[in-house]
Amino acid sequence: MKILLTSSLIGVFMFFFGFALKAQNNTYTLSNDSLVNFHASQKRVYTATRITDRPKIDGKLDDSCWETGIWSAGFRQQQPAQAQEPSQETEIKVLYDDNNLFVAIRCYDDEPEKMRPILGRRDDFTAGDITGIALDSYNDKRTAFEFNVSAAGQKIDLVHLGAYSWDTNWDAVWYGKSHIGDSAWTVEMRIPFNQLRFADKEEHVWGMHVWRWIDRLAEEDQWKLIPIDAPAMVYIFGELRGIKDIKTKRNFEMLPYAKAKVVAGDDGSNNLGFGLDGKIGVTSDFTLDYTINPDFGQVEADPSVLNLTSYEVFYDEKRPFFLEGNSILNYEVGRDQLFYSRRIGHAPSYSPDIEKGESLKMPENTSILNALKLTGKSKNGLSLGIINSMTAKENATISSPGLSKTETVEPFTNYFISRVKKDYNEGNTVIGGLVTSTIRSIKDDNLNFLPDNSLVAGVDLQHNWLNRKYFVDVKSFYSTVGGSTEAISKLQRLSTHLFQRTDASHLNYDTDLTRMSGWGGALSGGKRSGKFRATGTLAWRSPGVDLNDVGYMRQADFIEQDITLRYQVNEPKGILRNYYVNLTQENGWSYGGEKLSNELDMHSYFSFSNLWSMHFLINRDFFNVDTRQLRGGPALRIDSRTGSEILLQTNSTKDIFIAGGIDVDFWDDNVSESYEYTFHARWQINNRLLLSSHTVLQNRIFNHQYVTQMVVNNKREFLVGKIDRNTVSTTLRMEYFITPELSLQYYANPYASIGKYSDYRIVNESQAKDPAKRYTSLAVLEGGSSGLLVKPLGPETESFEIPSTDFNFQELRSNFVARWEFRPGSTMYFVWSNSRSNYENKYNNSLFDSFGGIFDVKPQNVFMLKFSYWFTL
Repeated sequence: MKILLTSSLIGVFMFFFGFALKAQNNTYTLSNDSLVNFHASQKRVYTATRITDRPKIDGKLDDSCWETGIWSAGFRQQQPAQAQEPSQETEIKVLYDDNNLFVAIRCYDDEPEKMRPILGRRDDFTAGDITGIALDSYNDKRTAFEFNVSAAGQKIDLVHLGAYSWDTNWDAVWYGKSHIGDSAWTVEMRIPFNQLRFADKEEHVWGMHVWRWIDRLAEEDQWKLIPIDAPAMVYIFGELRGIKDIKTKRNFEMLPYAKAKVVAGDDGSNNLGFGLDGKIGVTSDFTLDYTINPDFGQVEADPSVLNLTSYEVFYDEKRPFFLEGNSILNYEVGRDQLFYSRRIGHAPSYSPDIEKGESLKMPENTSILNALKLTGKSKNGLSLGIINSMTAKENATISSPGLSKTETVEPFTNYFISRVKKDYNEGNTVIGGLVTSTIRSIKDDNLNFLPDNSLVAGVDLQHNWLNRKYFVDVKSFYSTVGGSTEAISKLQRLSTHLFQRTDASHLNYDTDLTRMSGWGGALSGGKRSGKFRATGTLAWRSPGVDLNDVGYMRQADFIEQDITLRYQVNEPKGILRNYYVNLTQENGWSYGGEKLSNELDMHSYFSFSNLWSMHFLINRDFFNVDTRQLRGGPALRIDSRTGSEILLQTNSTKDIFIAGGIDVDFWDDNVSESYEYTFHARWQINNRLLLSSHTVLQNRIFNHQYVTQMVVNNKREFLVGKIDRNTVSTTLRMEYFITPELSLQYYANPYASIGKYSDYRIVNESQAKDPAKRYTSLAVLEGGSSGLLVKPLGPETESFEIPSTDFNFQELRSNFVARWEFRPGSTMYFVWSNSRSNYENKYNNSLFDSFGGIFDVKPQNVFMLKFSYWFTL
């Protein structure tokens, strides 16, 4: 393993060194590359004007204060015709007083009847024509706060995180309105300084970016041109000057809430709840967010999934407290995350067994007692993010006639996360670190299977050079988890580790351990801008590393290497608007040096002049050994696979948008195959009403599906079968906006999956290329008592029983939300949640009968009224 890791590191370092040497031996400046980069390299400066009379924010720009200051025009197209004159003129003016920044943008249009003033959800970039401003108030060339308003008056705000990464979950309290005139639409904004982060100084110089999106033309115009193939944005911003003597104020924001909740049904309940969210401006740079007894009842439900793999399903975070400012705390390494906020407030870890005649009532999630989050960035480039959260001890109630008892299902737990980053060299070099800690107060014997403490520490370094065209990114982390011998033994057996694998000499399952430790990391870099791009990554996880107490890790025990070559053209030519082609080669090994995978992928994308687009992908798995498929058994060889996918999309700026595609996979065993059909439709009925649907239909036949493991004739055997699985999932949305602040939204996700197993086999020589040597076939007999009676083929073999494996799963998750933001930051919600779920071990031979039968399943209805009021001290 050491030789393998060393040789892989040398190969990746040579790859990066070759590009660095090429870059250092060629003089590179923006001003001599092209007309595009010439405009991008020109410095643009705007000087704001101080005023004393505050304008009324209505979008009309008829207040007397707008007669002062300077209108600035000279926008350039970023797309489709970079650096060319825009099709429509745009101009901006910036004013300020002691407490606010005022922004006016006038968007001229010589075809006003074709403007697209579409109302949509906050932070939805599909809302027609949009214009906005981004402010690098730190002036760190990496991060910025952006404020946008659509032609219909909908607000969009976000934080730039560097490169092309944004956090749209950041919601500031600010004011923005639009007004549509005869030959232009105009926007007026008031941005309180207390919603920004900046250094305490007499005079400020901030980065500034102003942009406009003309939806019908798919055209973006910019006040200071940023080339579309630039590796990042903020470092190319123009400058905003003239802001002097603004008062730094320690902001105290409070958002108390009250809710009433009713759960309908036989086991329904009613309850009232209260809580408090808020912010404290510790300094002008750092903000402390806090929440006490938070409630997230208005948050959209997670999509339905029936997971037949050994990997944990990853769900996106949707809770506002953990979303906002989470960018500073982000530490991703490939598919893994050192901080995965969904761990805080997760479903209880233990579910008690009940006897016949008993009923069980459990909380759906662990209650969050409180959480504190400190985030910010100092004037010298030091970013800091800290979260501490406590979750409650939870109990389940077991009831029987005349008797009721409680049992602990989750201990009191404290979570701590700390992230720090420091910018050097004008943001071209960033050094950072992260520490997480989880401590559980385990006082009940039935919870001894849980670790009582864990600690993870990581460091990272990113360096960019030659206008961020080239980069190298290094991340490494260490984890240690402690607990009882029962807890660490279970942790070793989980699918993320599988220390009990019988064919892995580098793994040692130790039932006496009370602590497990390990490390991991990734090294990546290359060239990421221009027509030709090349990047590479080497990633590794030792067998004992574990992040899953407050992070997310799919599996340990691997080394992976990939190299991606990309050719991208952003200049319109003929029928093409832009296109790119990616070629990716990947290899994988276990930490003990076992070869696991060898894959080659090609992905091409074409955008056409009529604004239609197409994706085409083709890939080949030349070699695949799965160490997780048998859930602790030996690594199983999966036959090589060839796959292809095509996706075609119509013009997304039209009222009716349609996209459809097919993804096909064939395995070399001539049995396994998969067909997945995707269909997406969006109908903008008018400027206020939107209907959309996204449907996925999959038919998958897989010849190596894990069934079970059991002791047969004093030997542990691992069984696989051929599964014929059909799945349909539809996501439906209806959004009706009465005003930008008052909306009705409906979300529904009906899901059905049916599966039938056949051709049961015992795994014999798990990595044999010949399936006849790899497996021993089983015959299904009559007479199973509760499952299936099977026996190996042959006259001298004995029969045994395996569990029934066929299934029919139906689920519906839906939310209806009426939302009214009656003043900035203050909101009233009415929420109706309807959910239905049914799983049975029998096969329904019609997928669409199963899908249609969802509404025959007994529902659970939850109704909630929630009121929150924002104010500042």
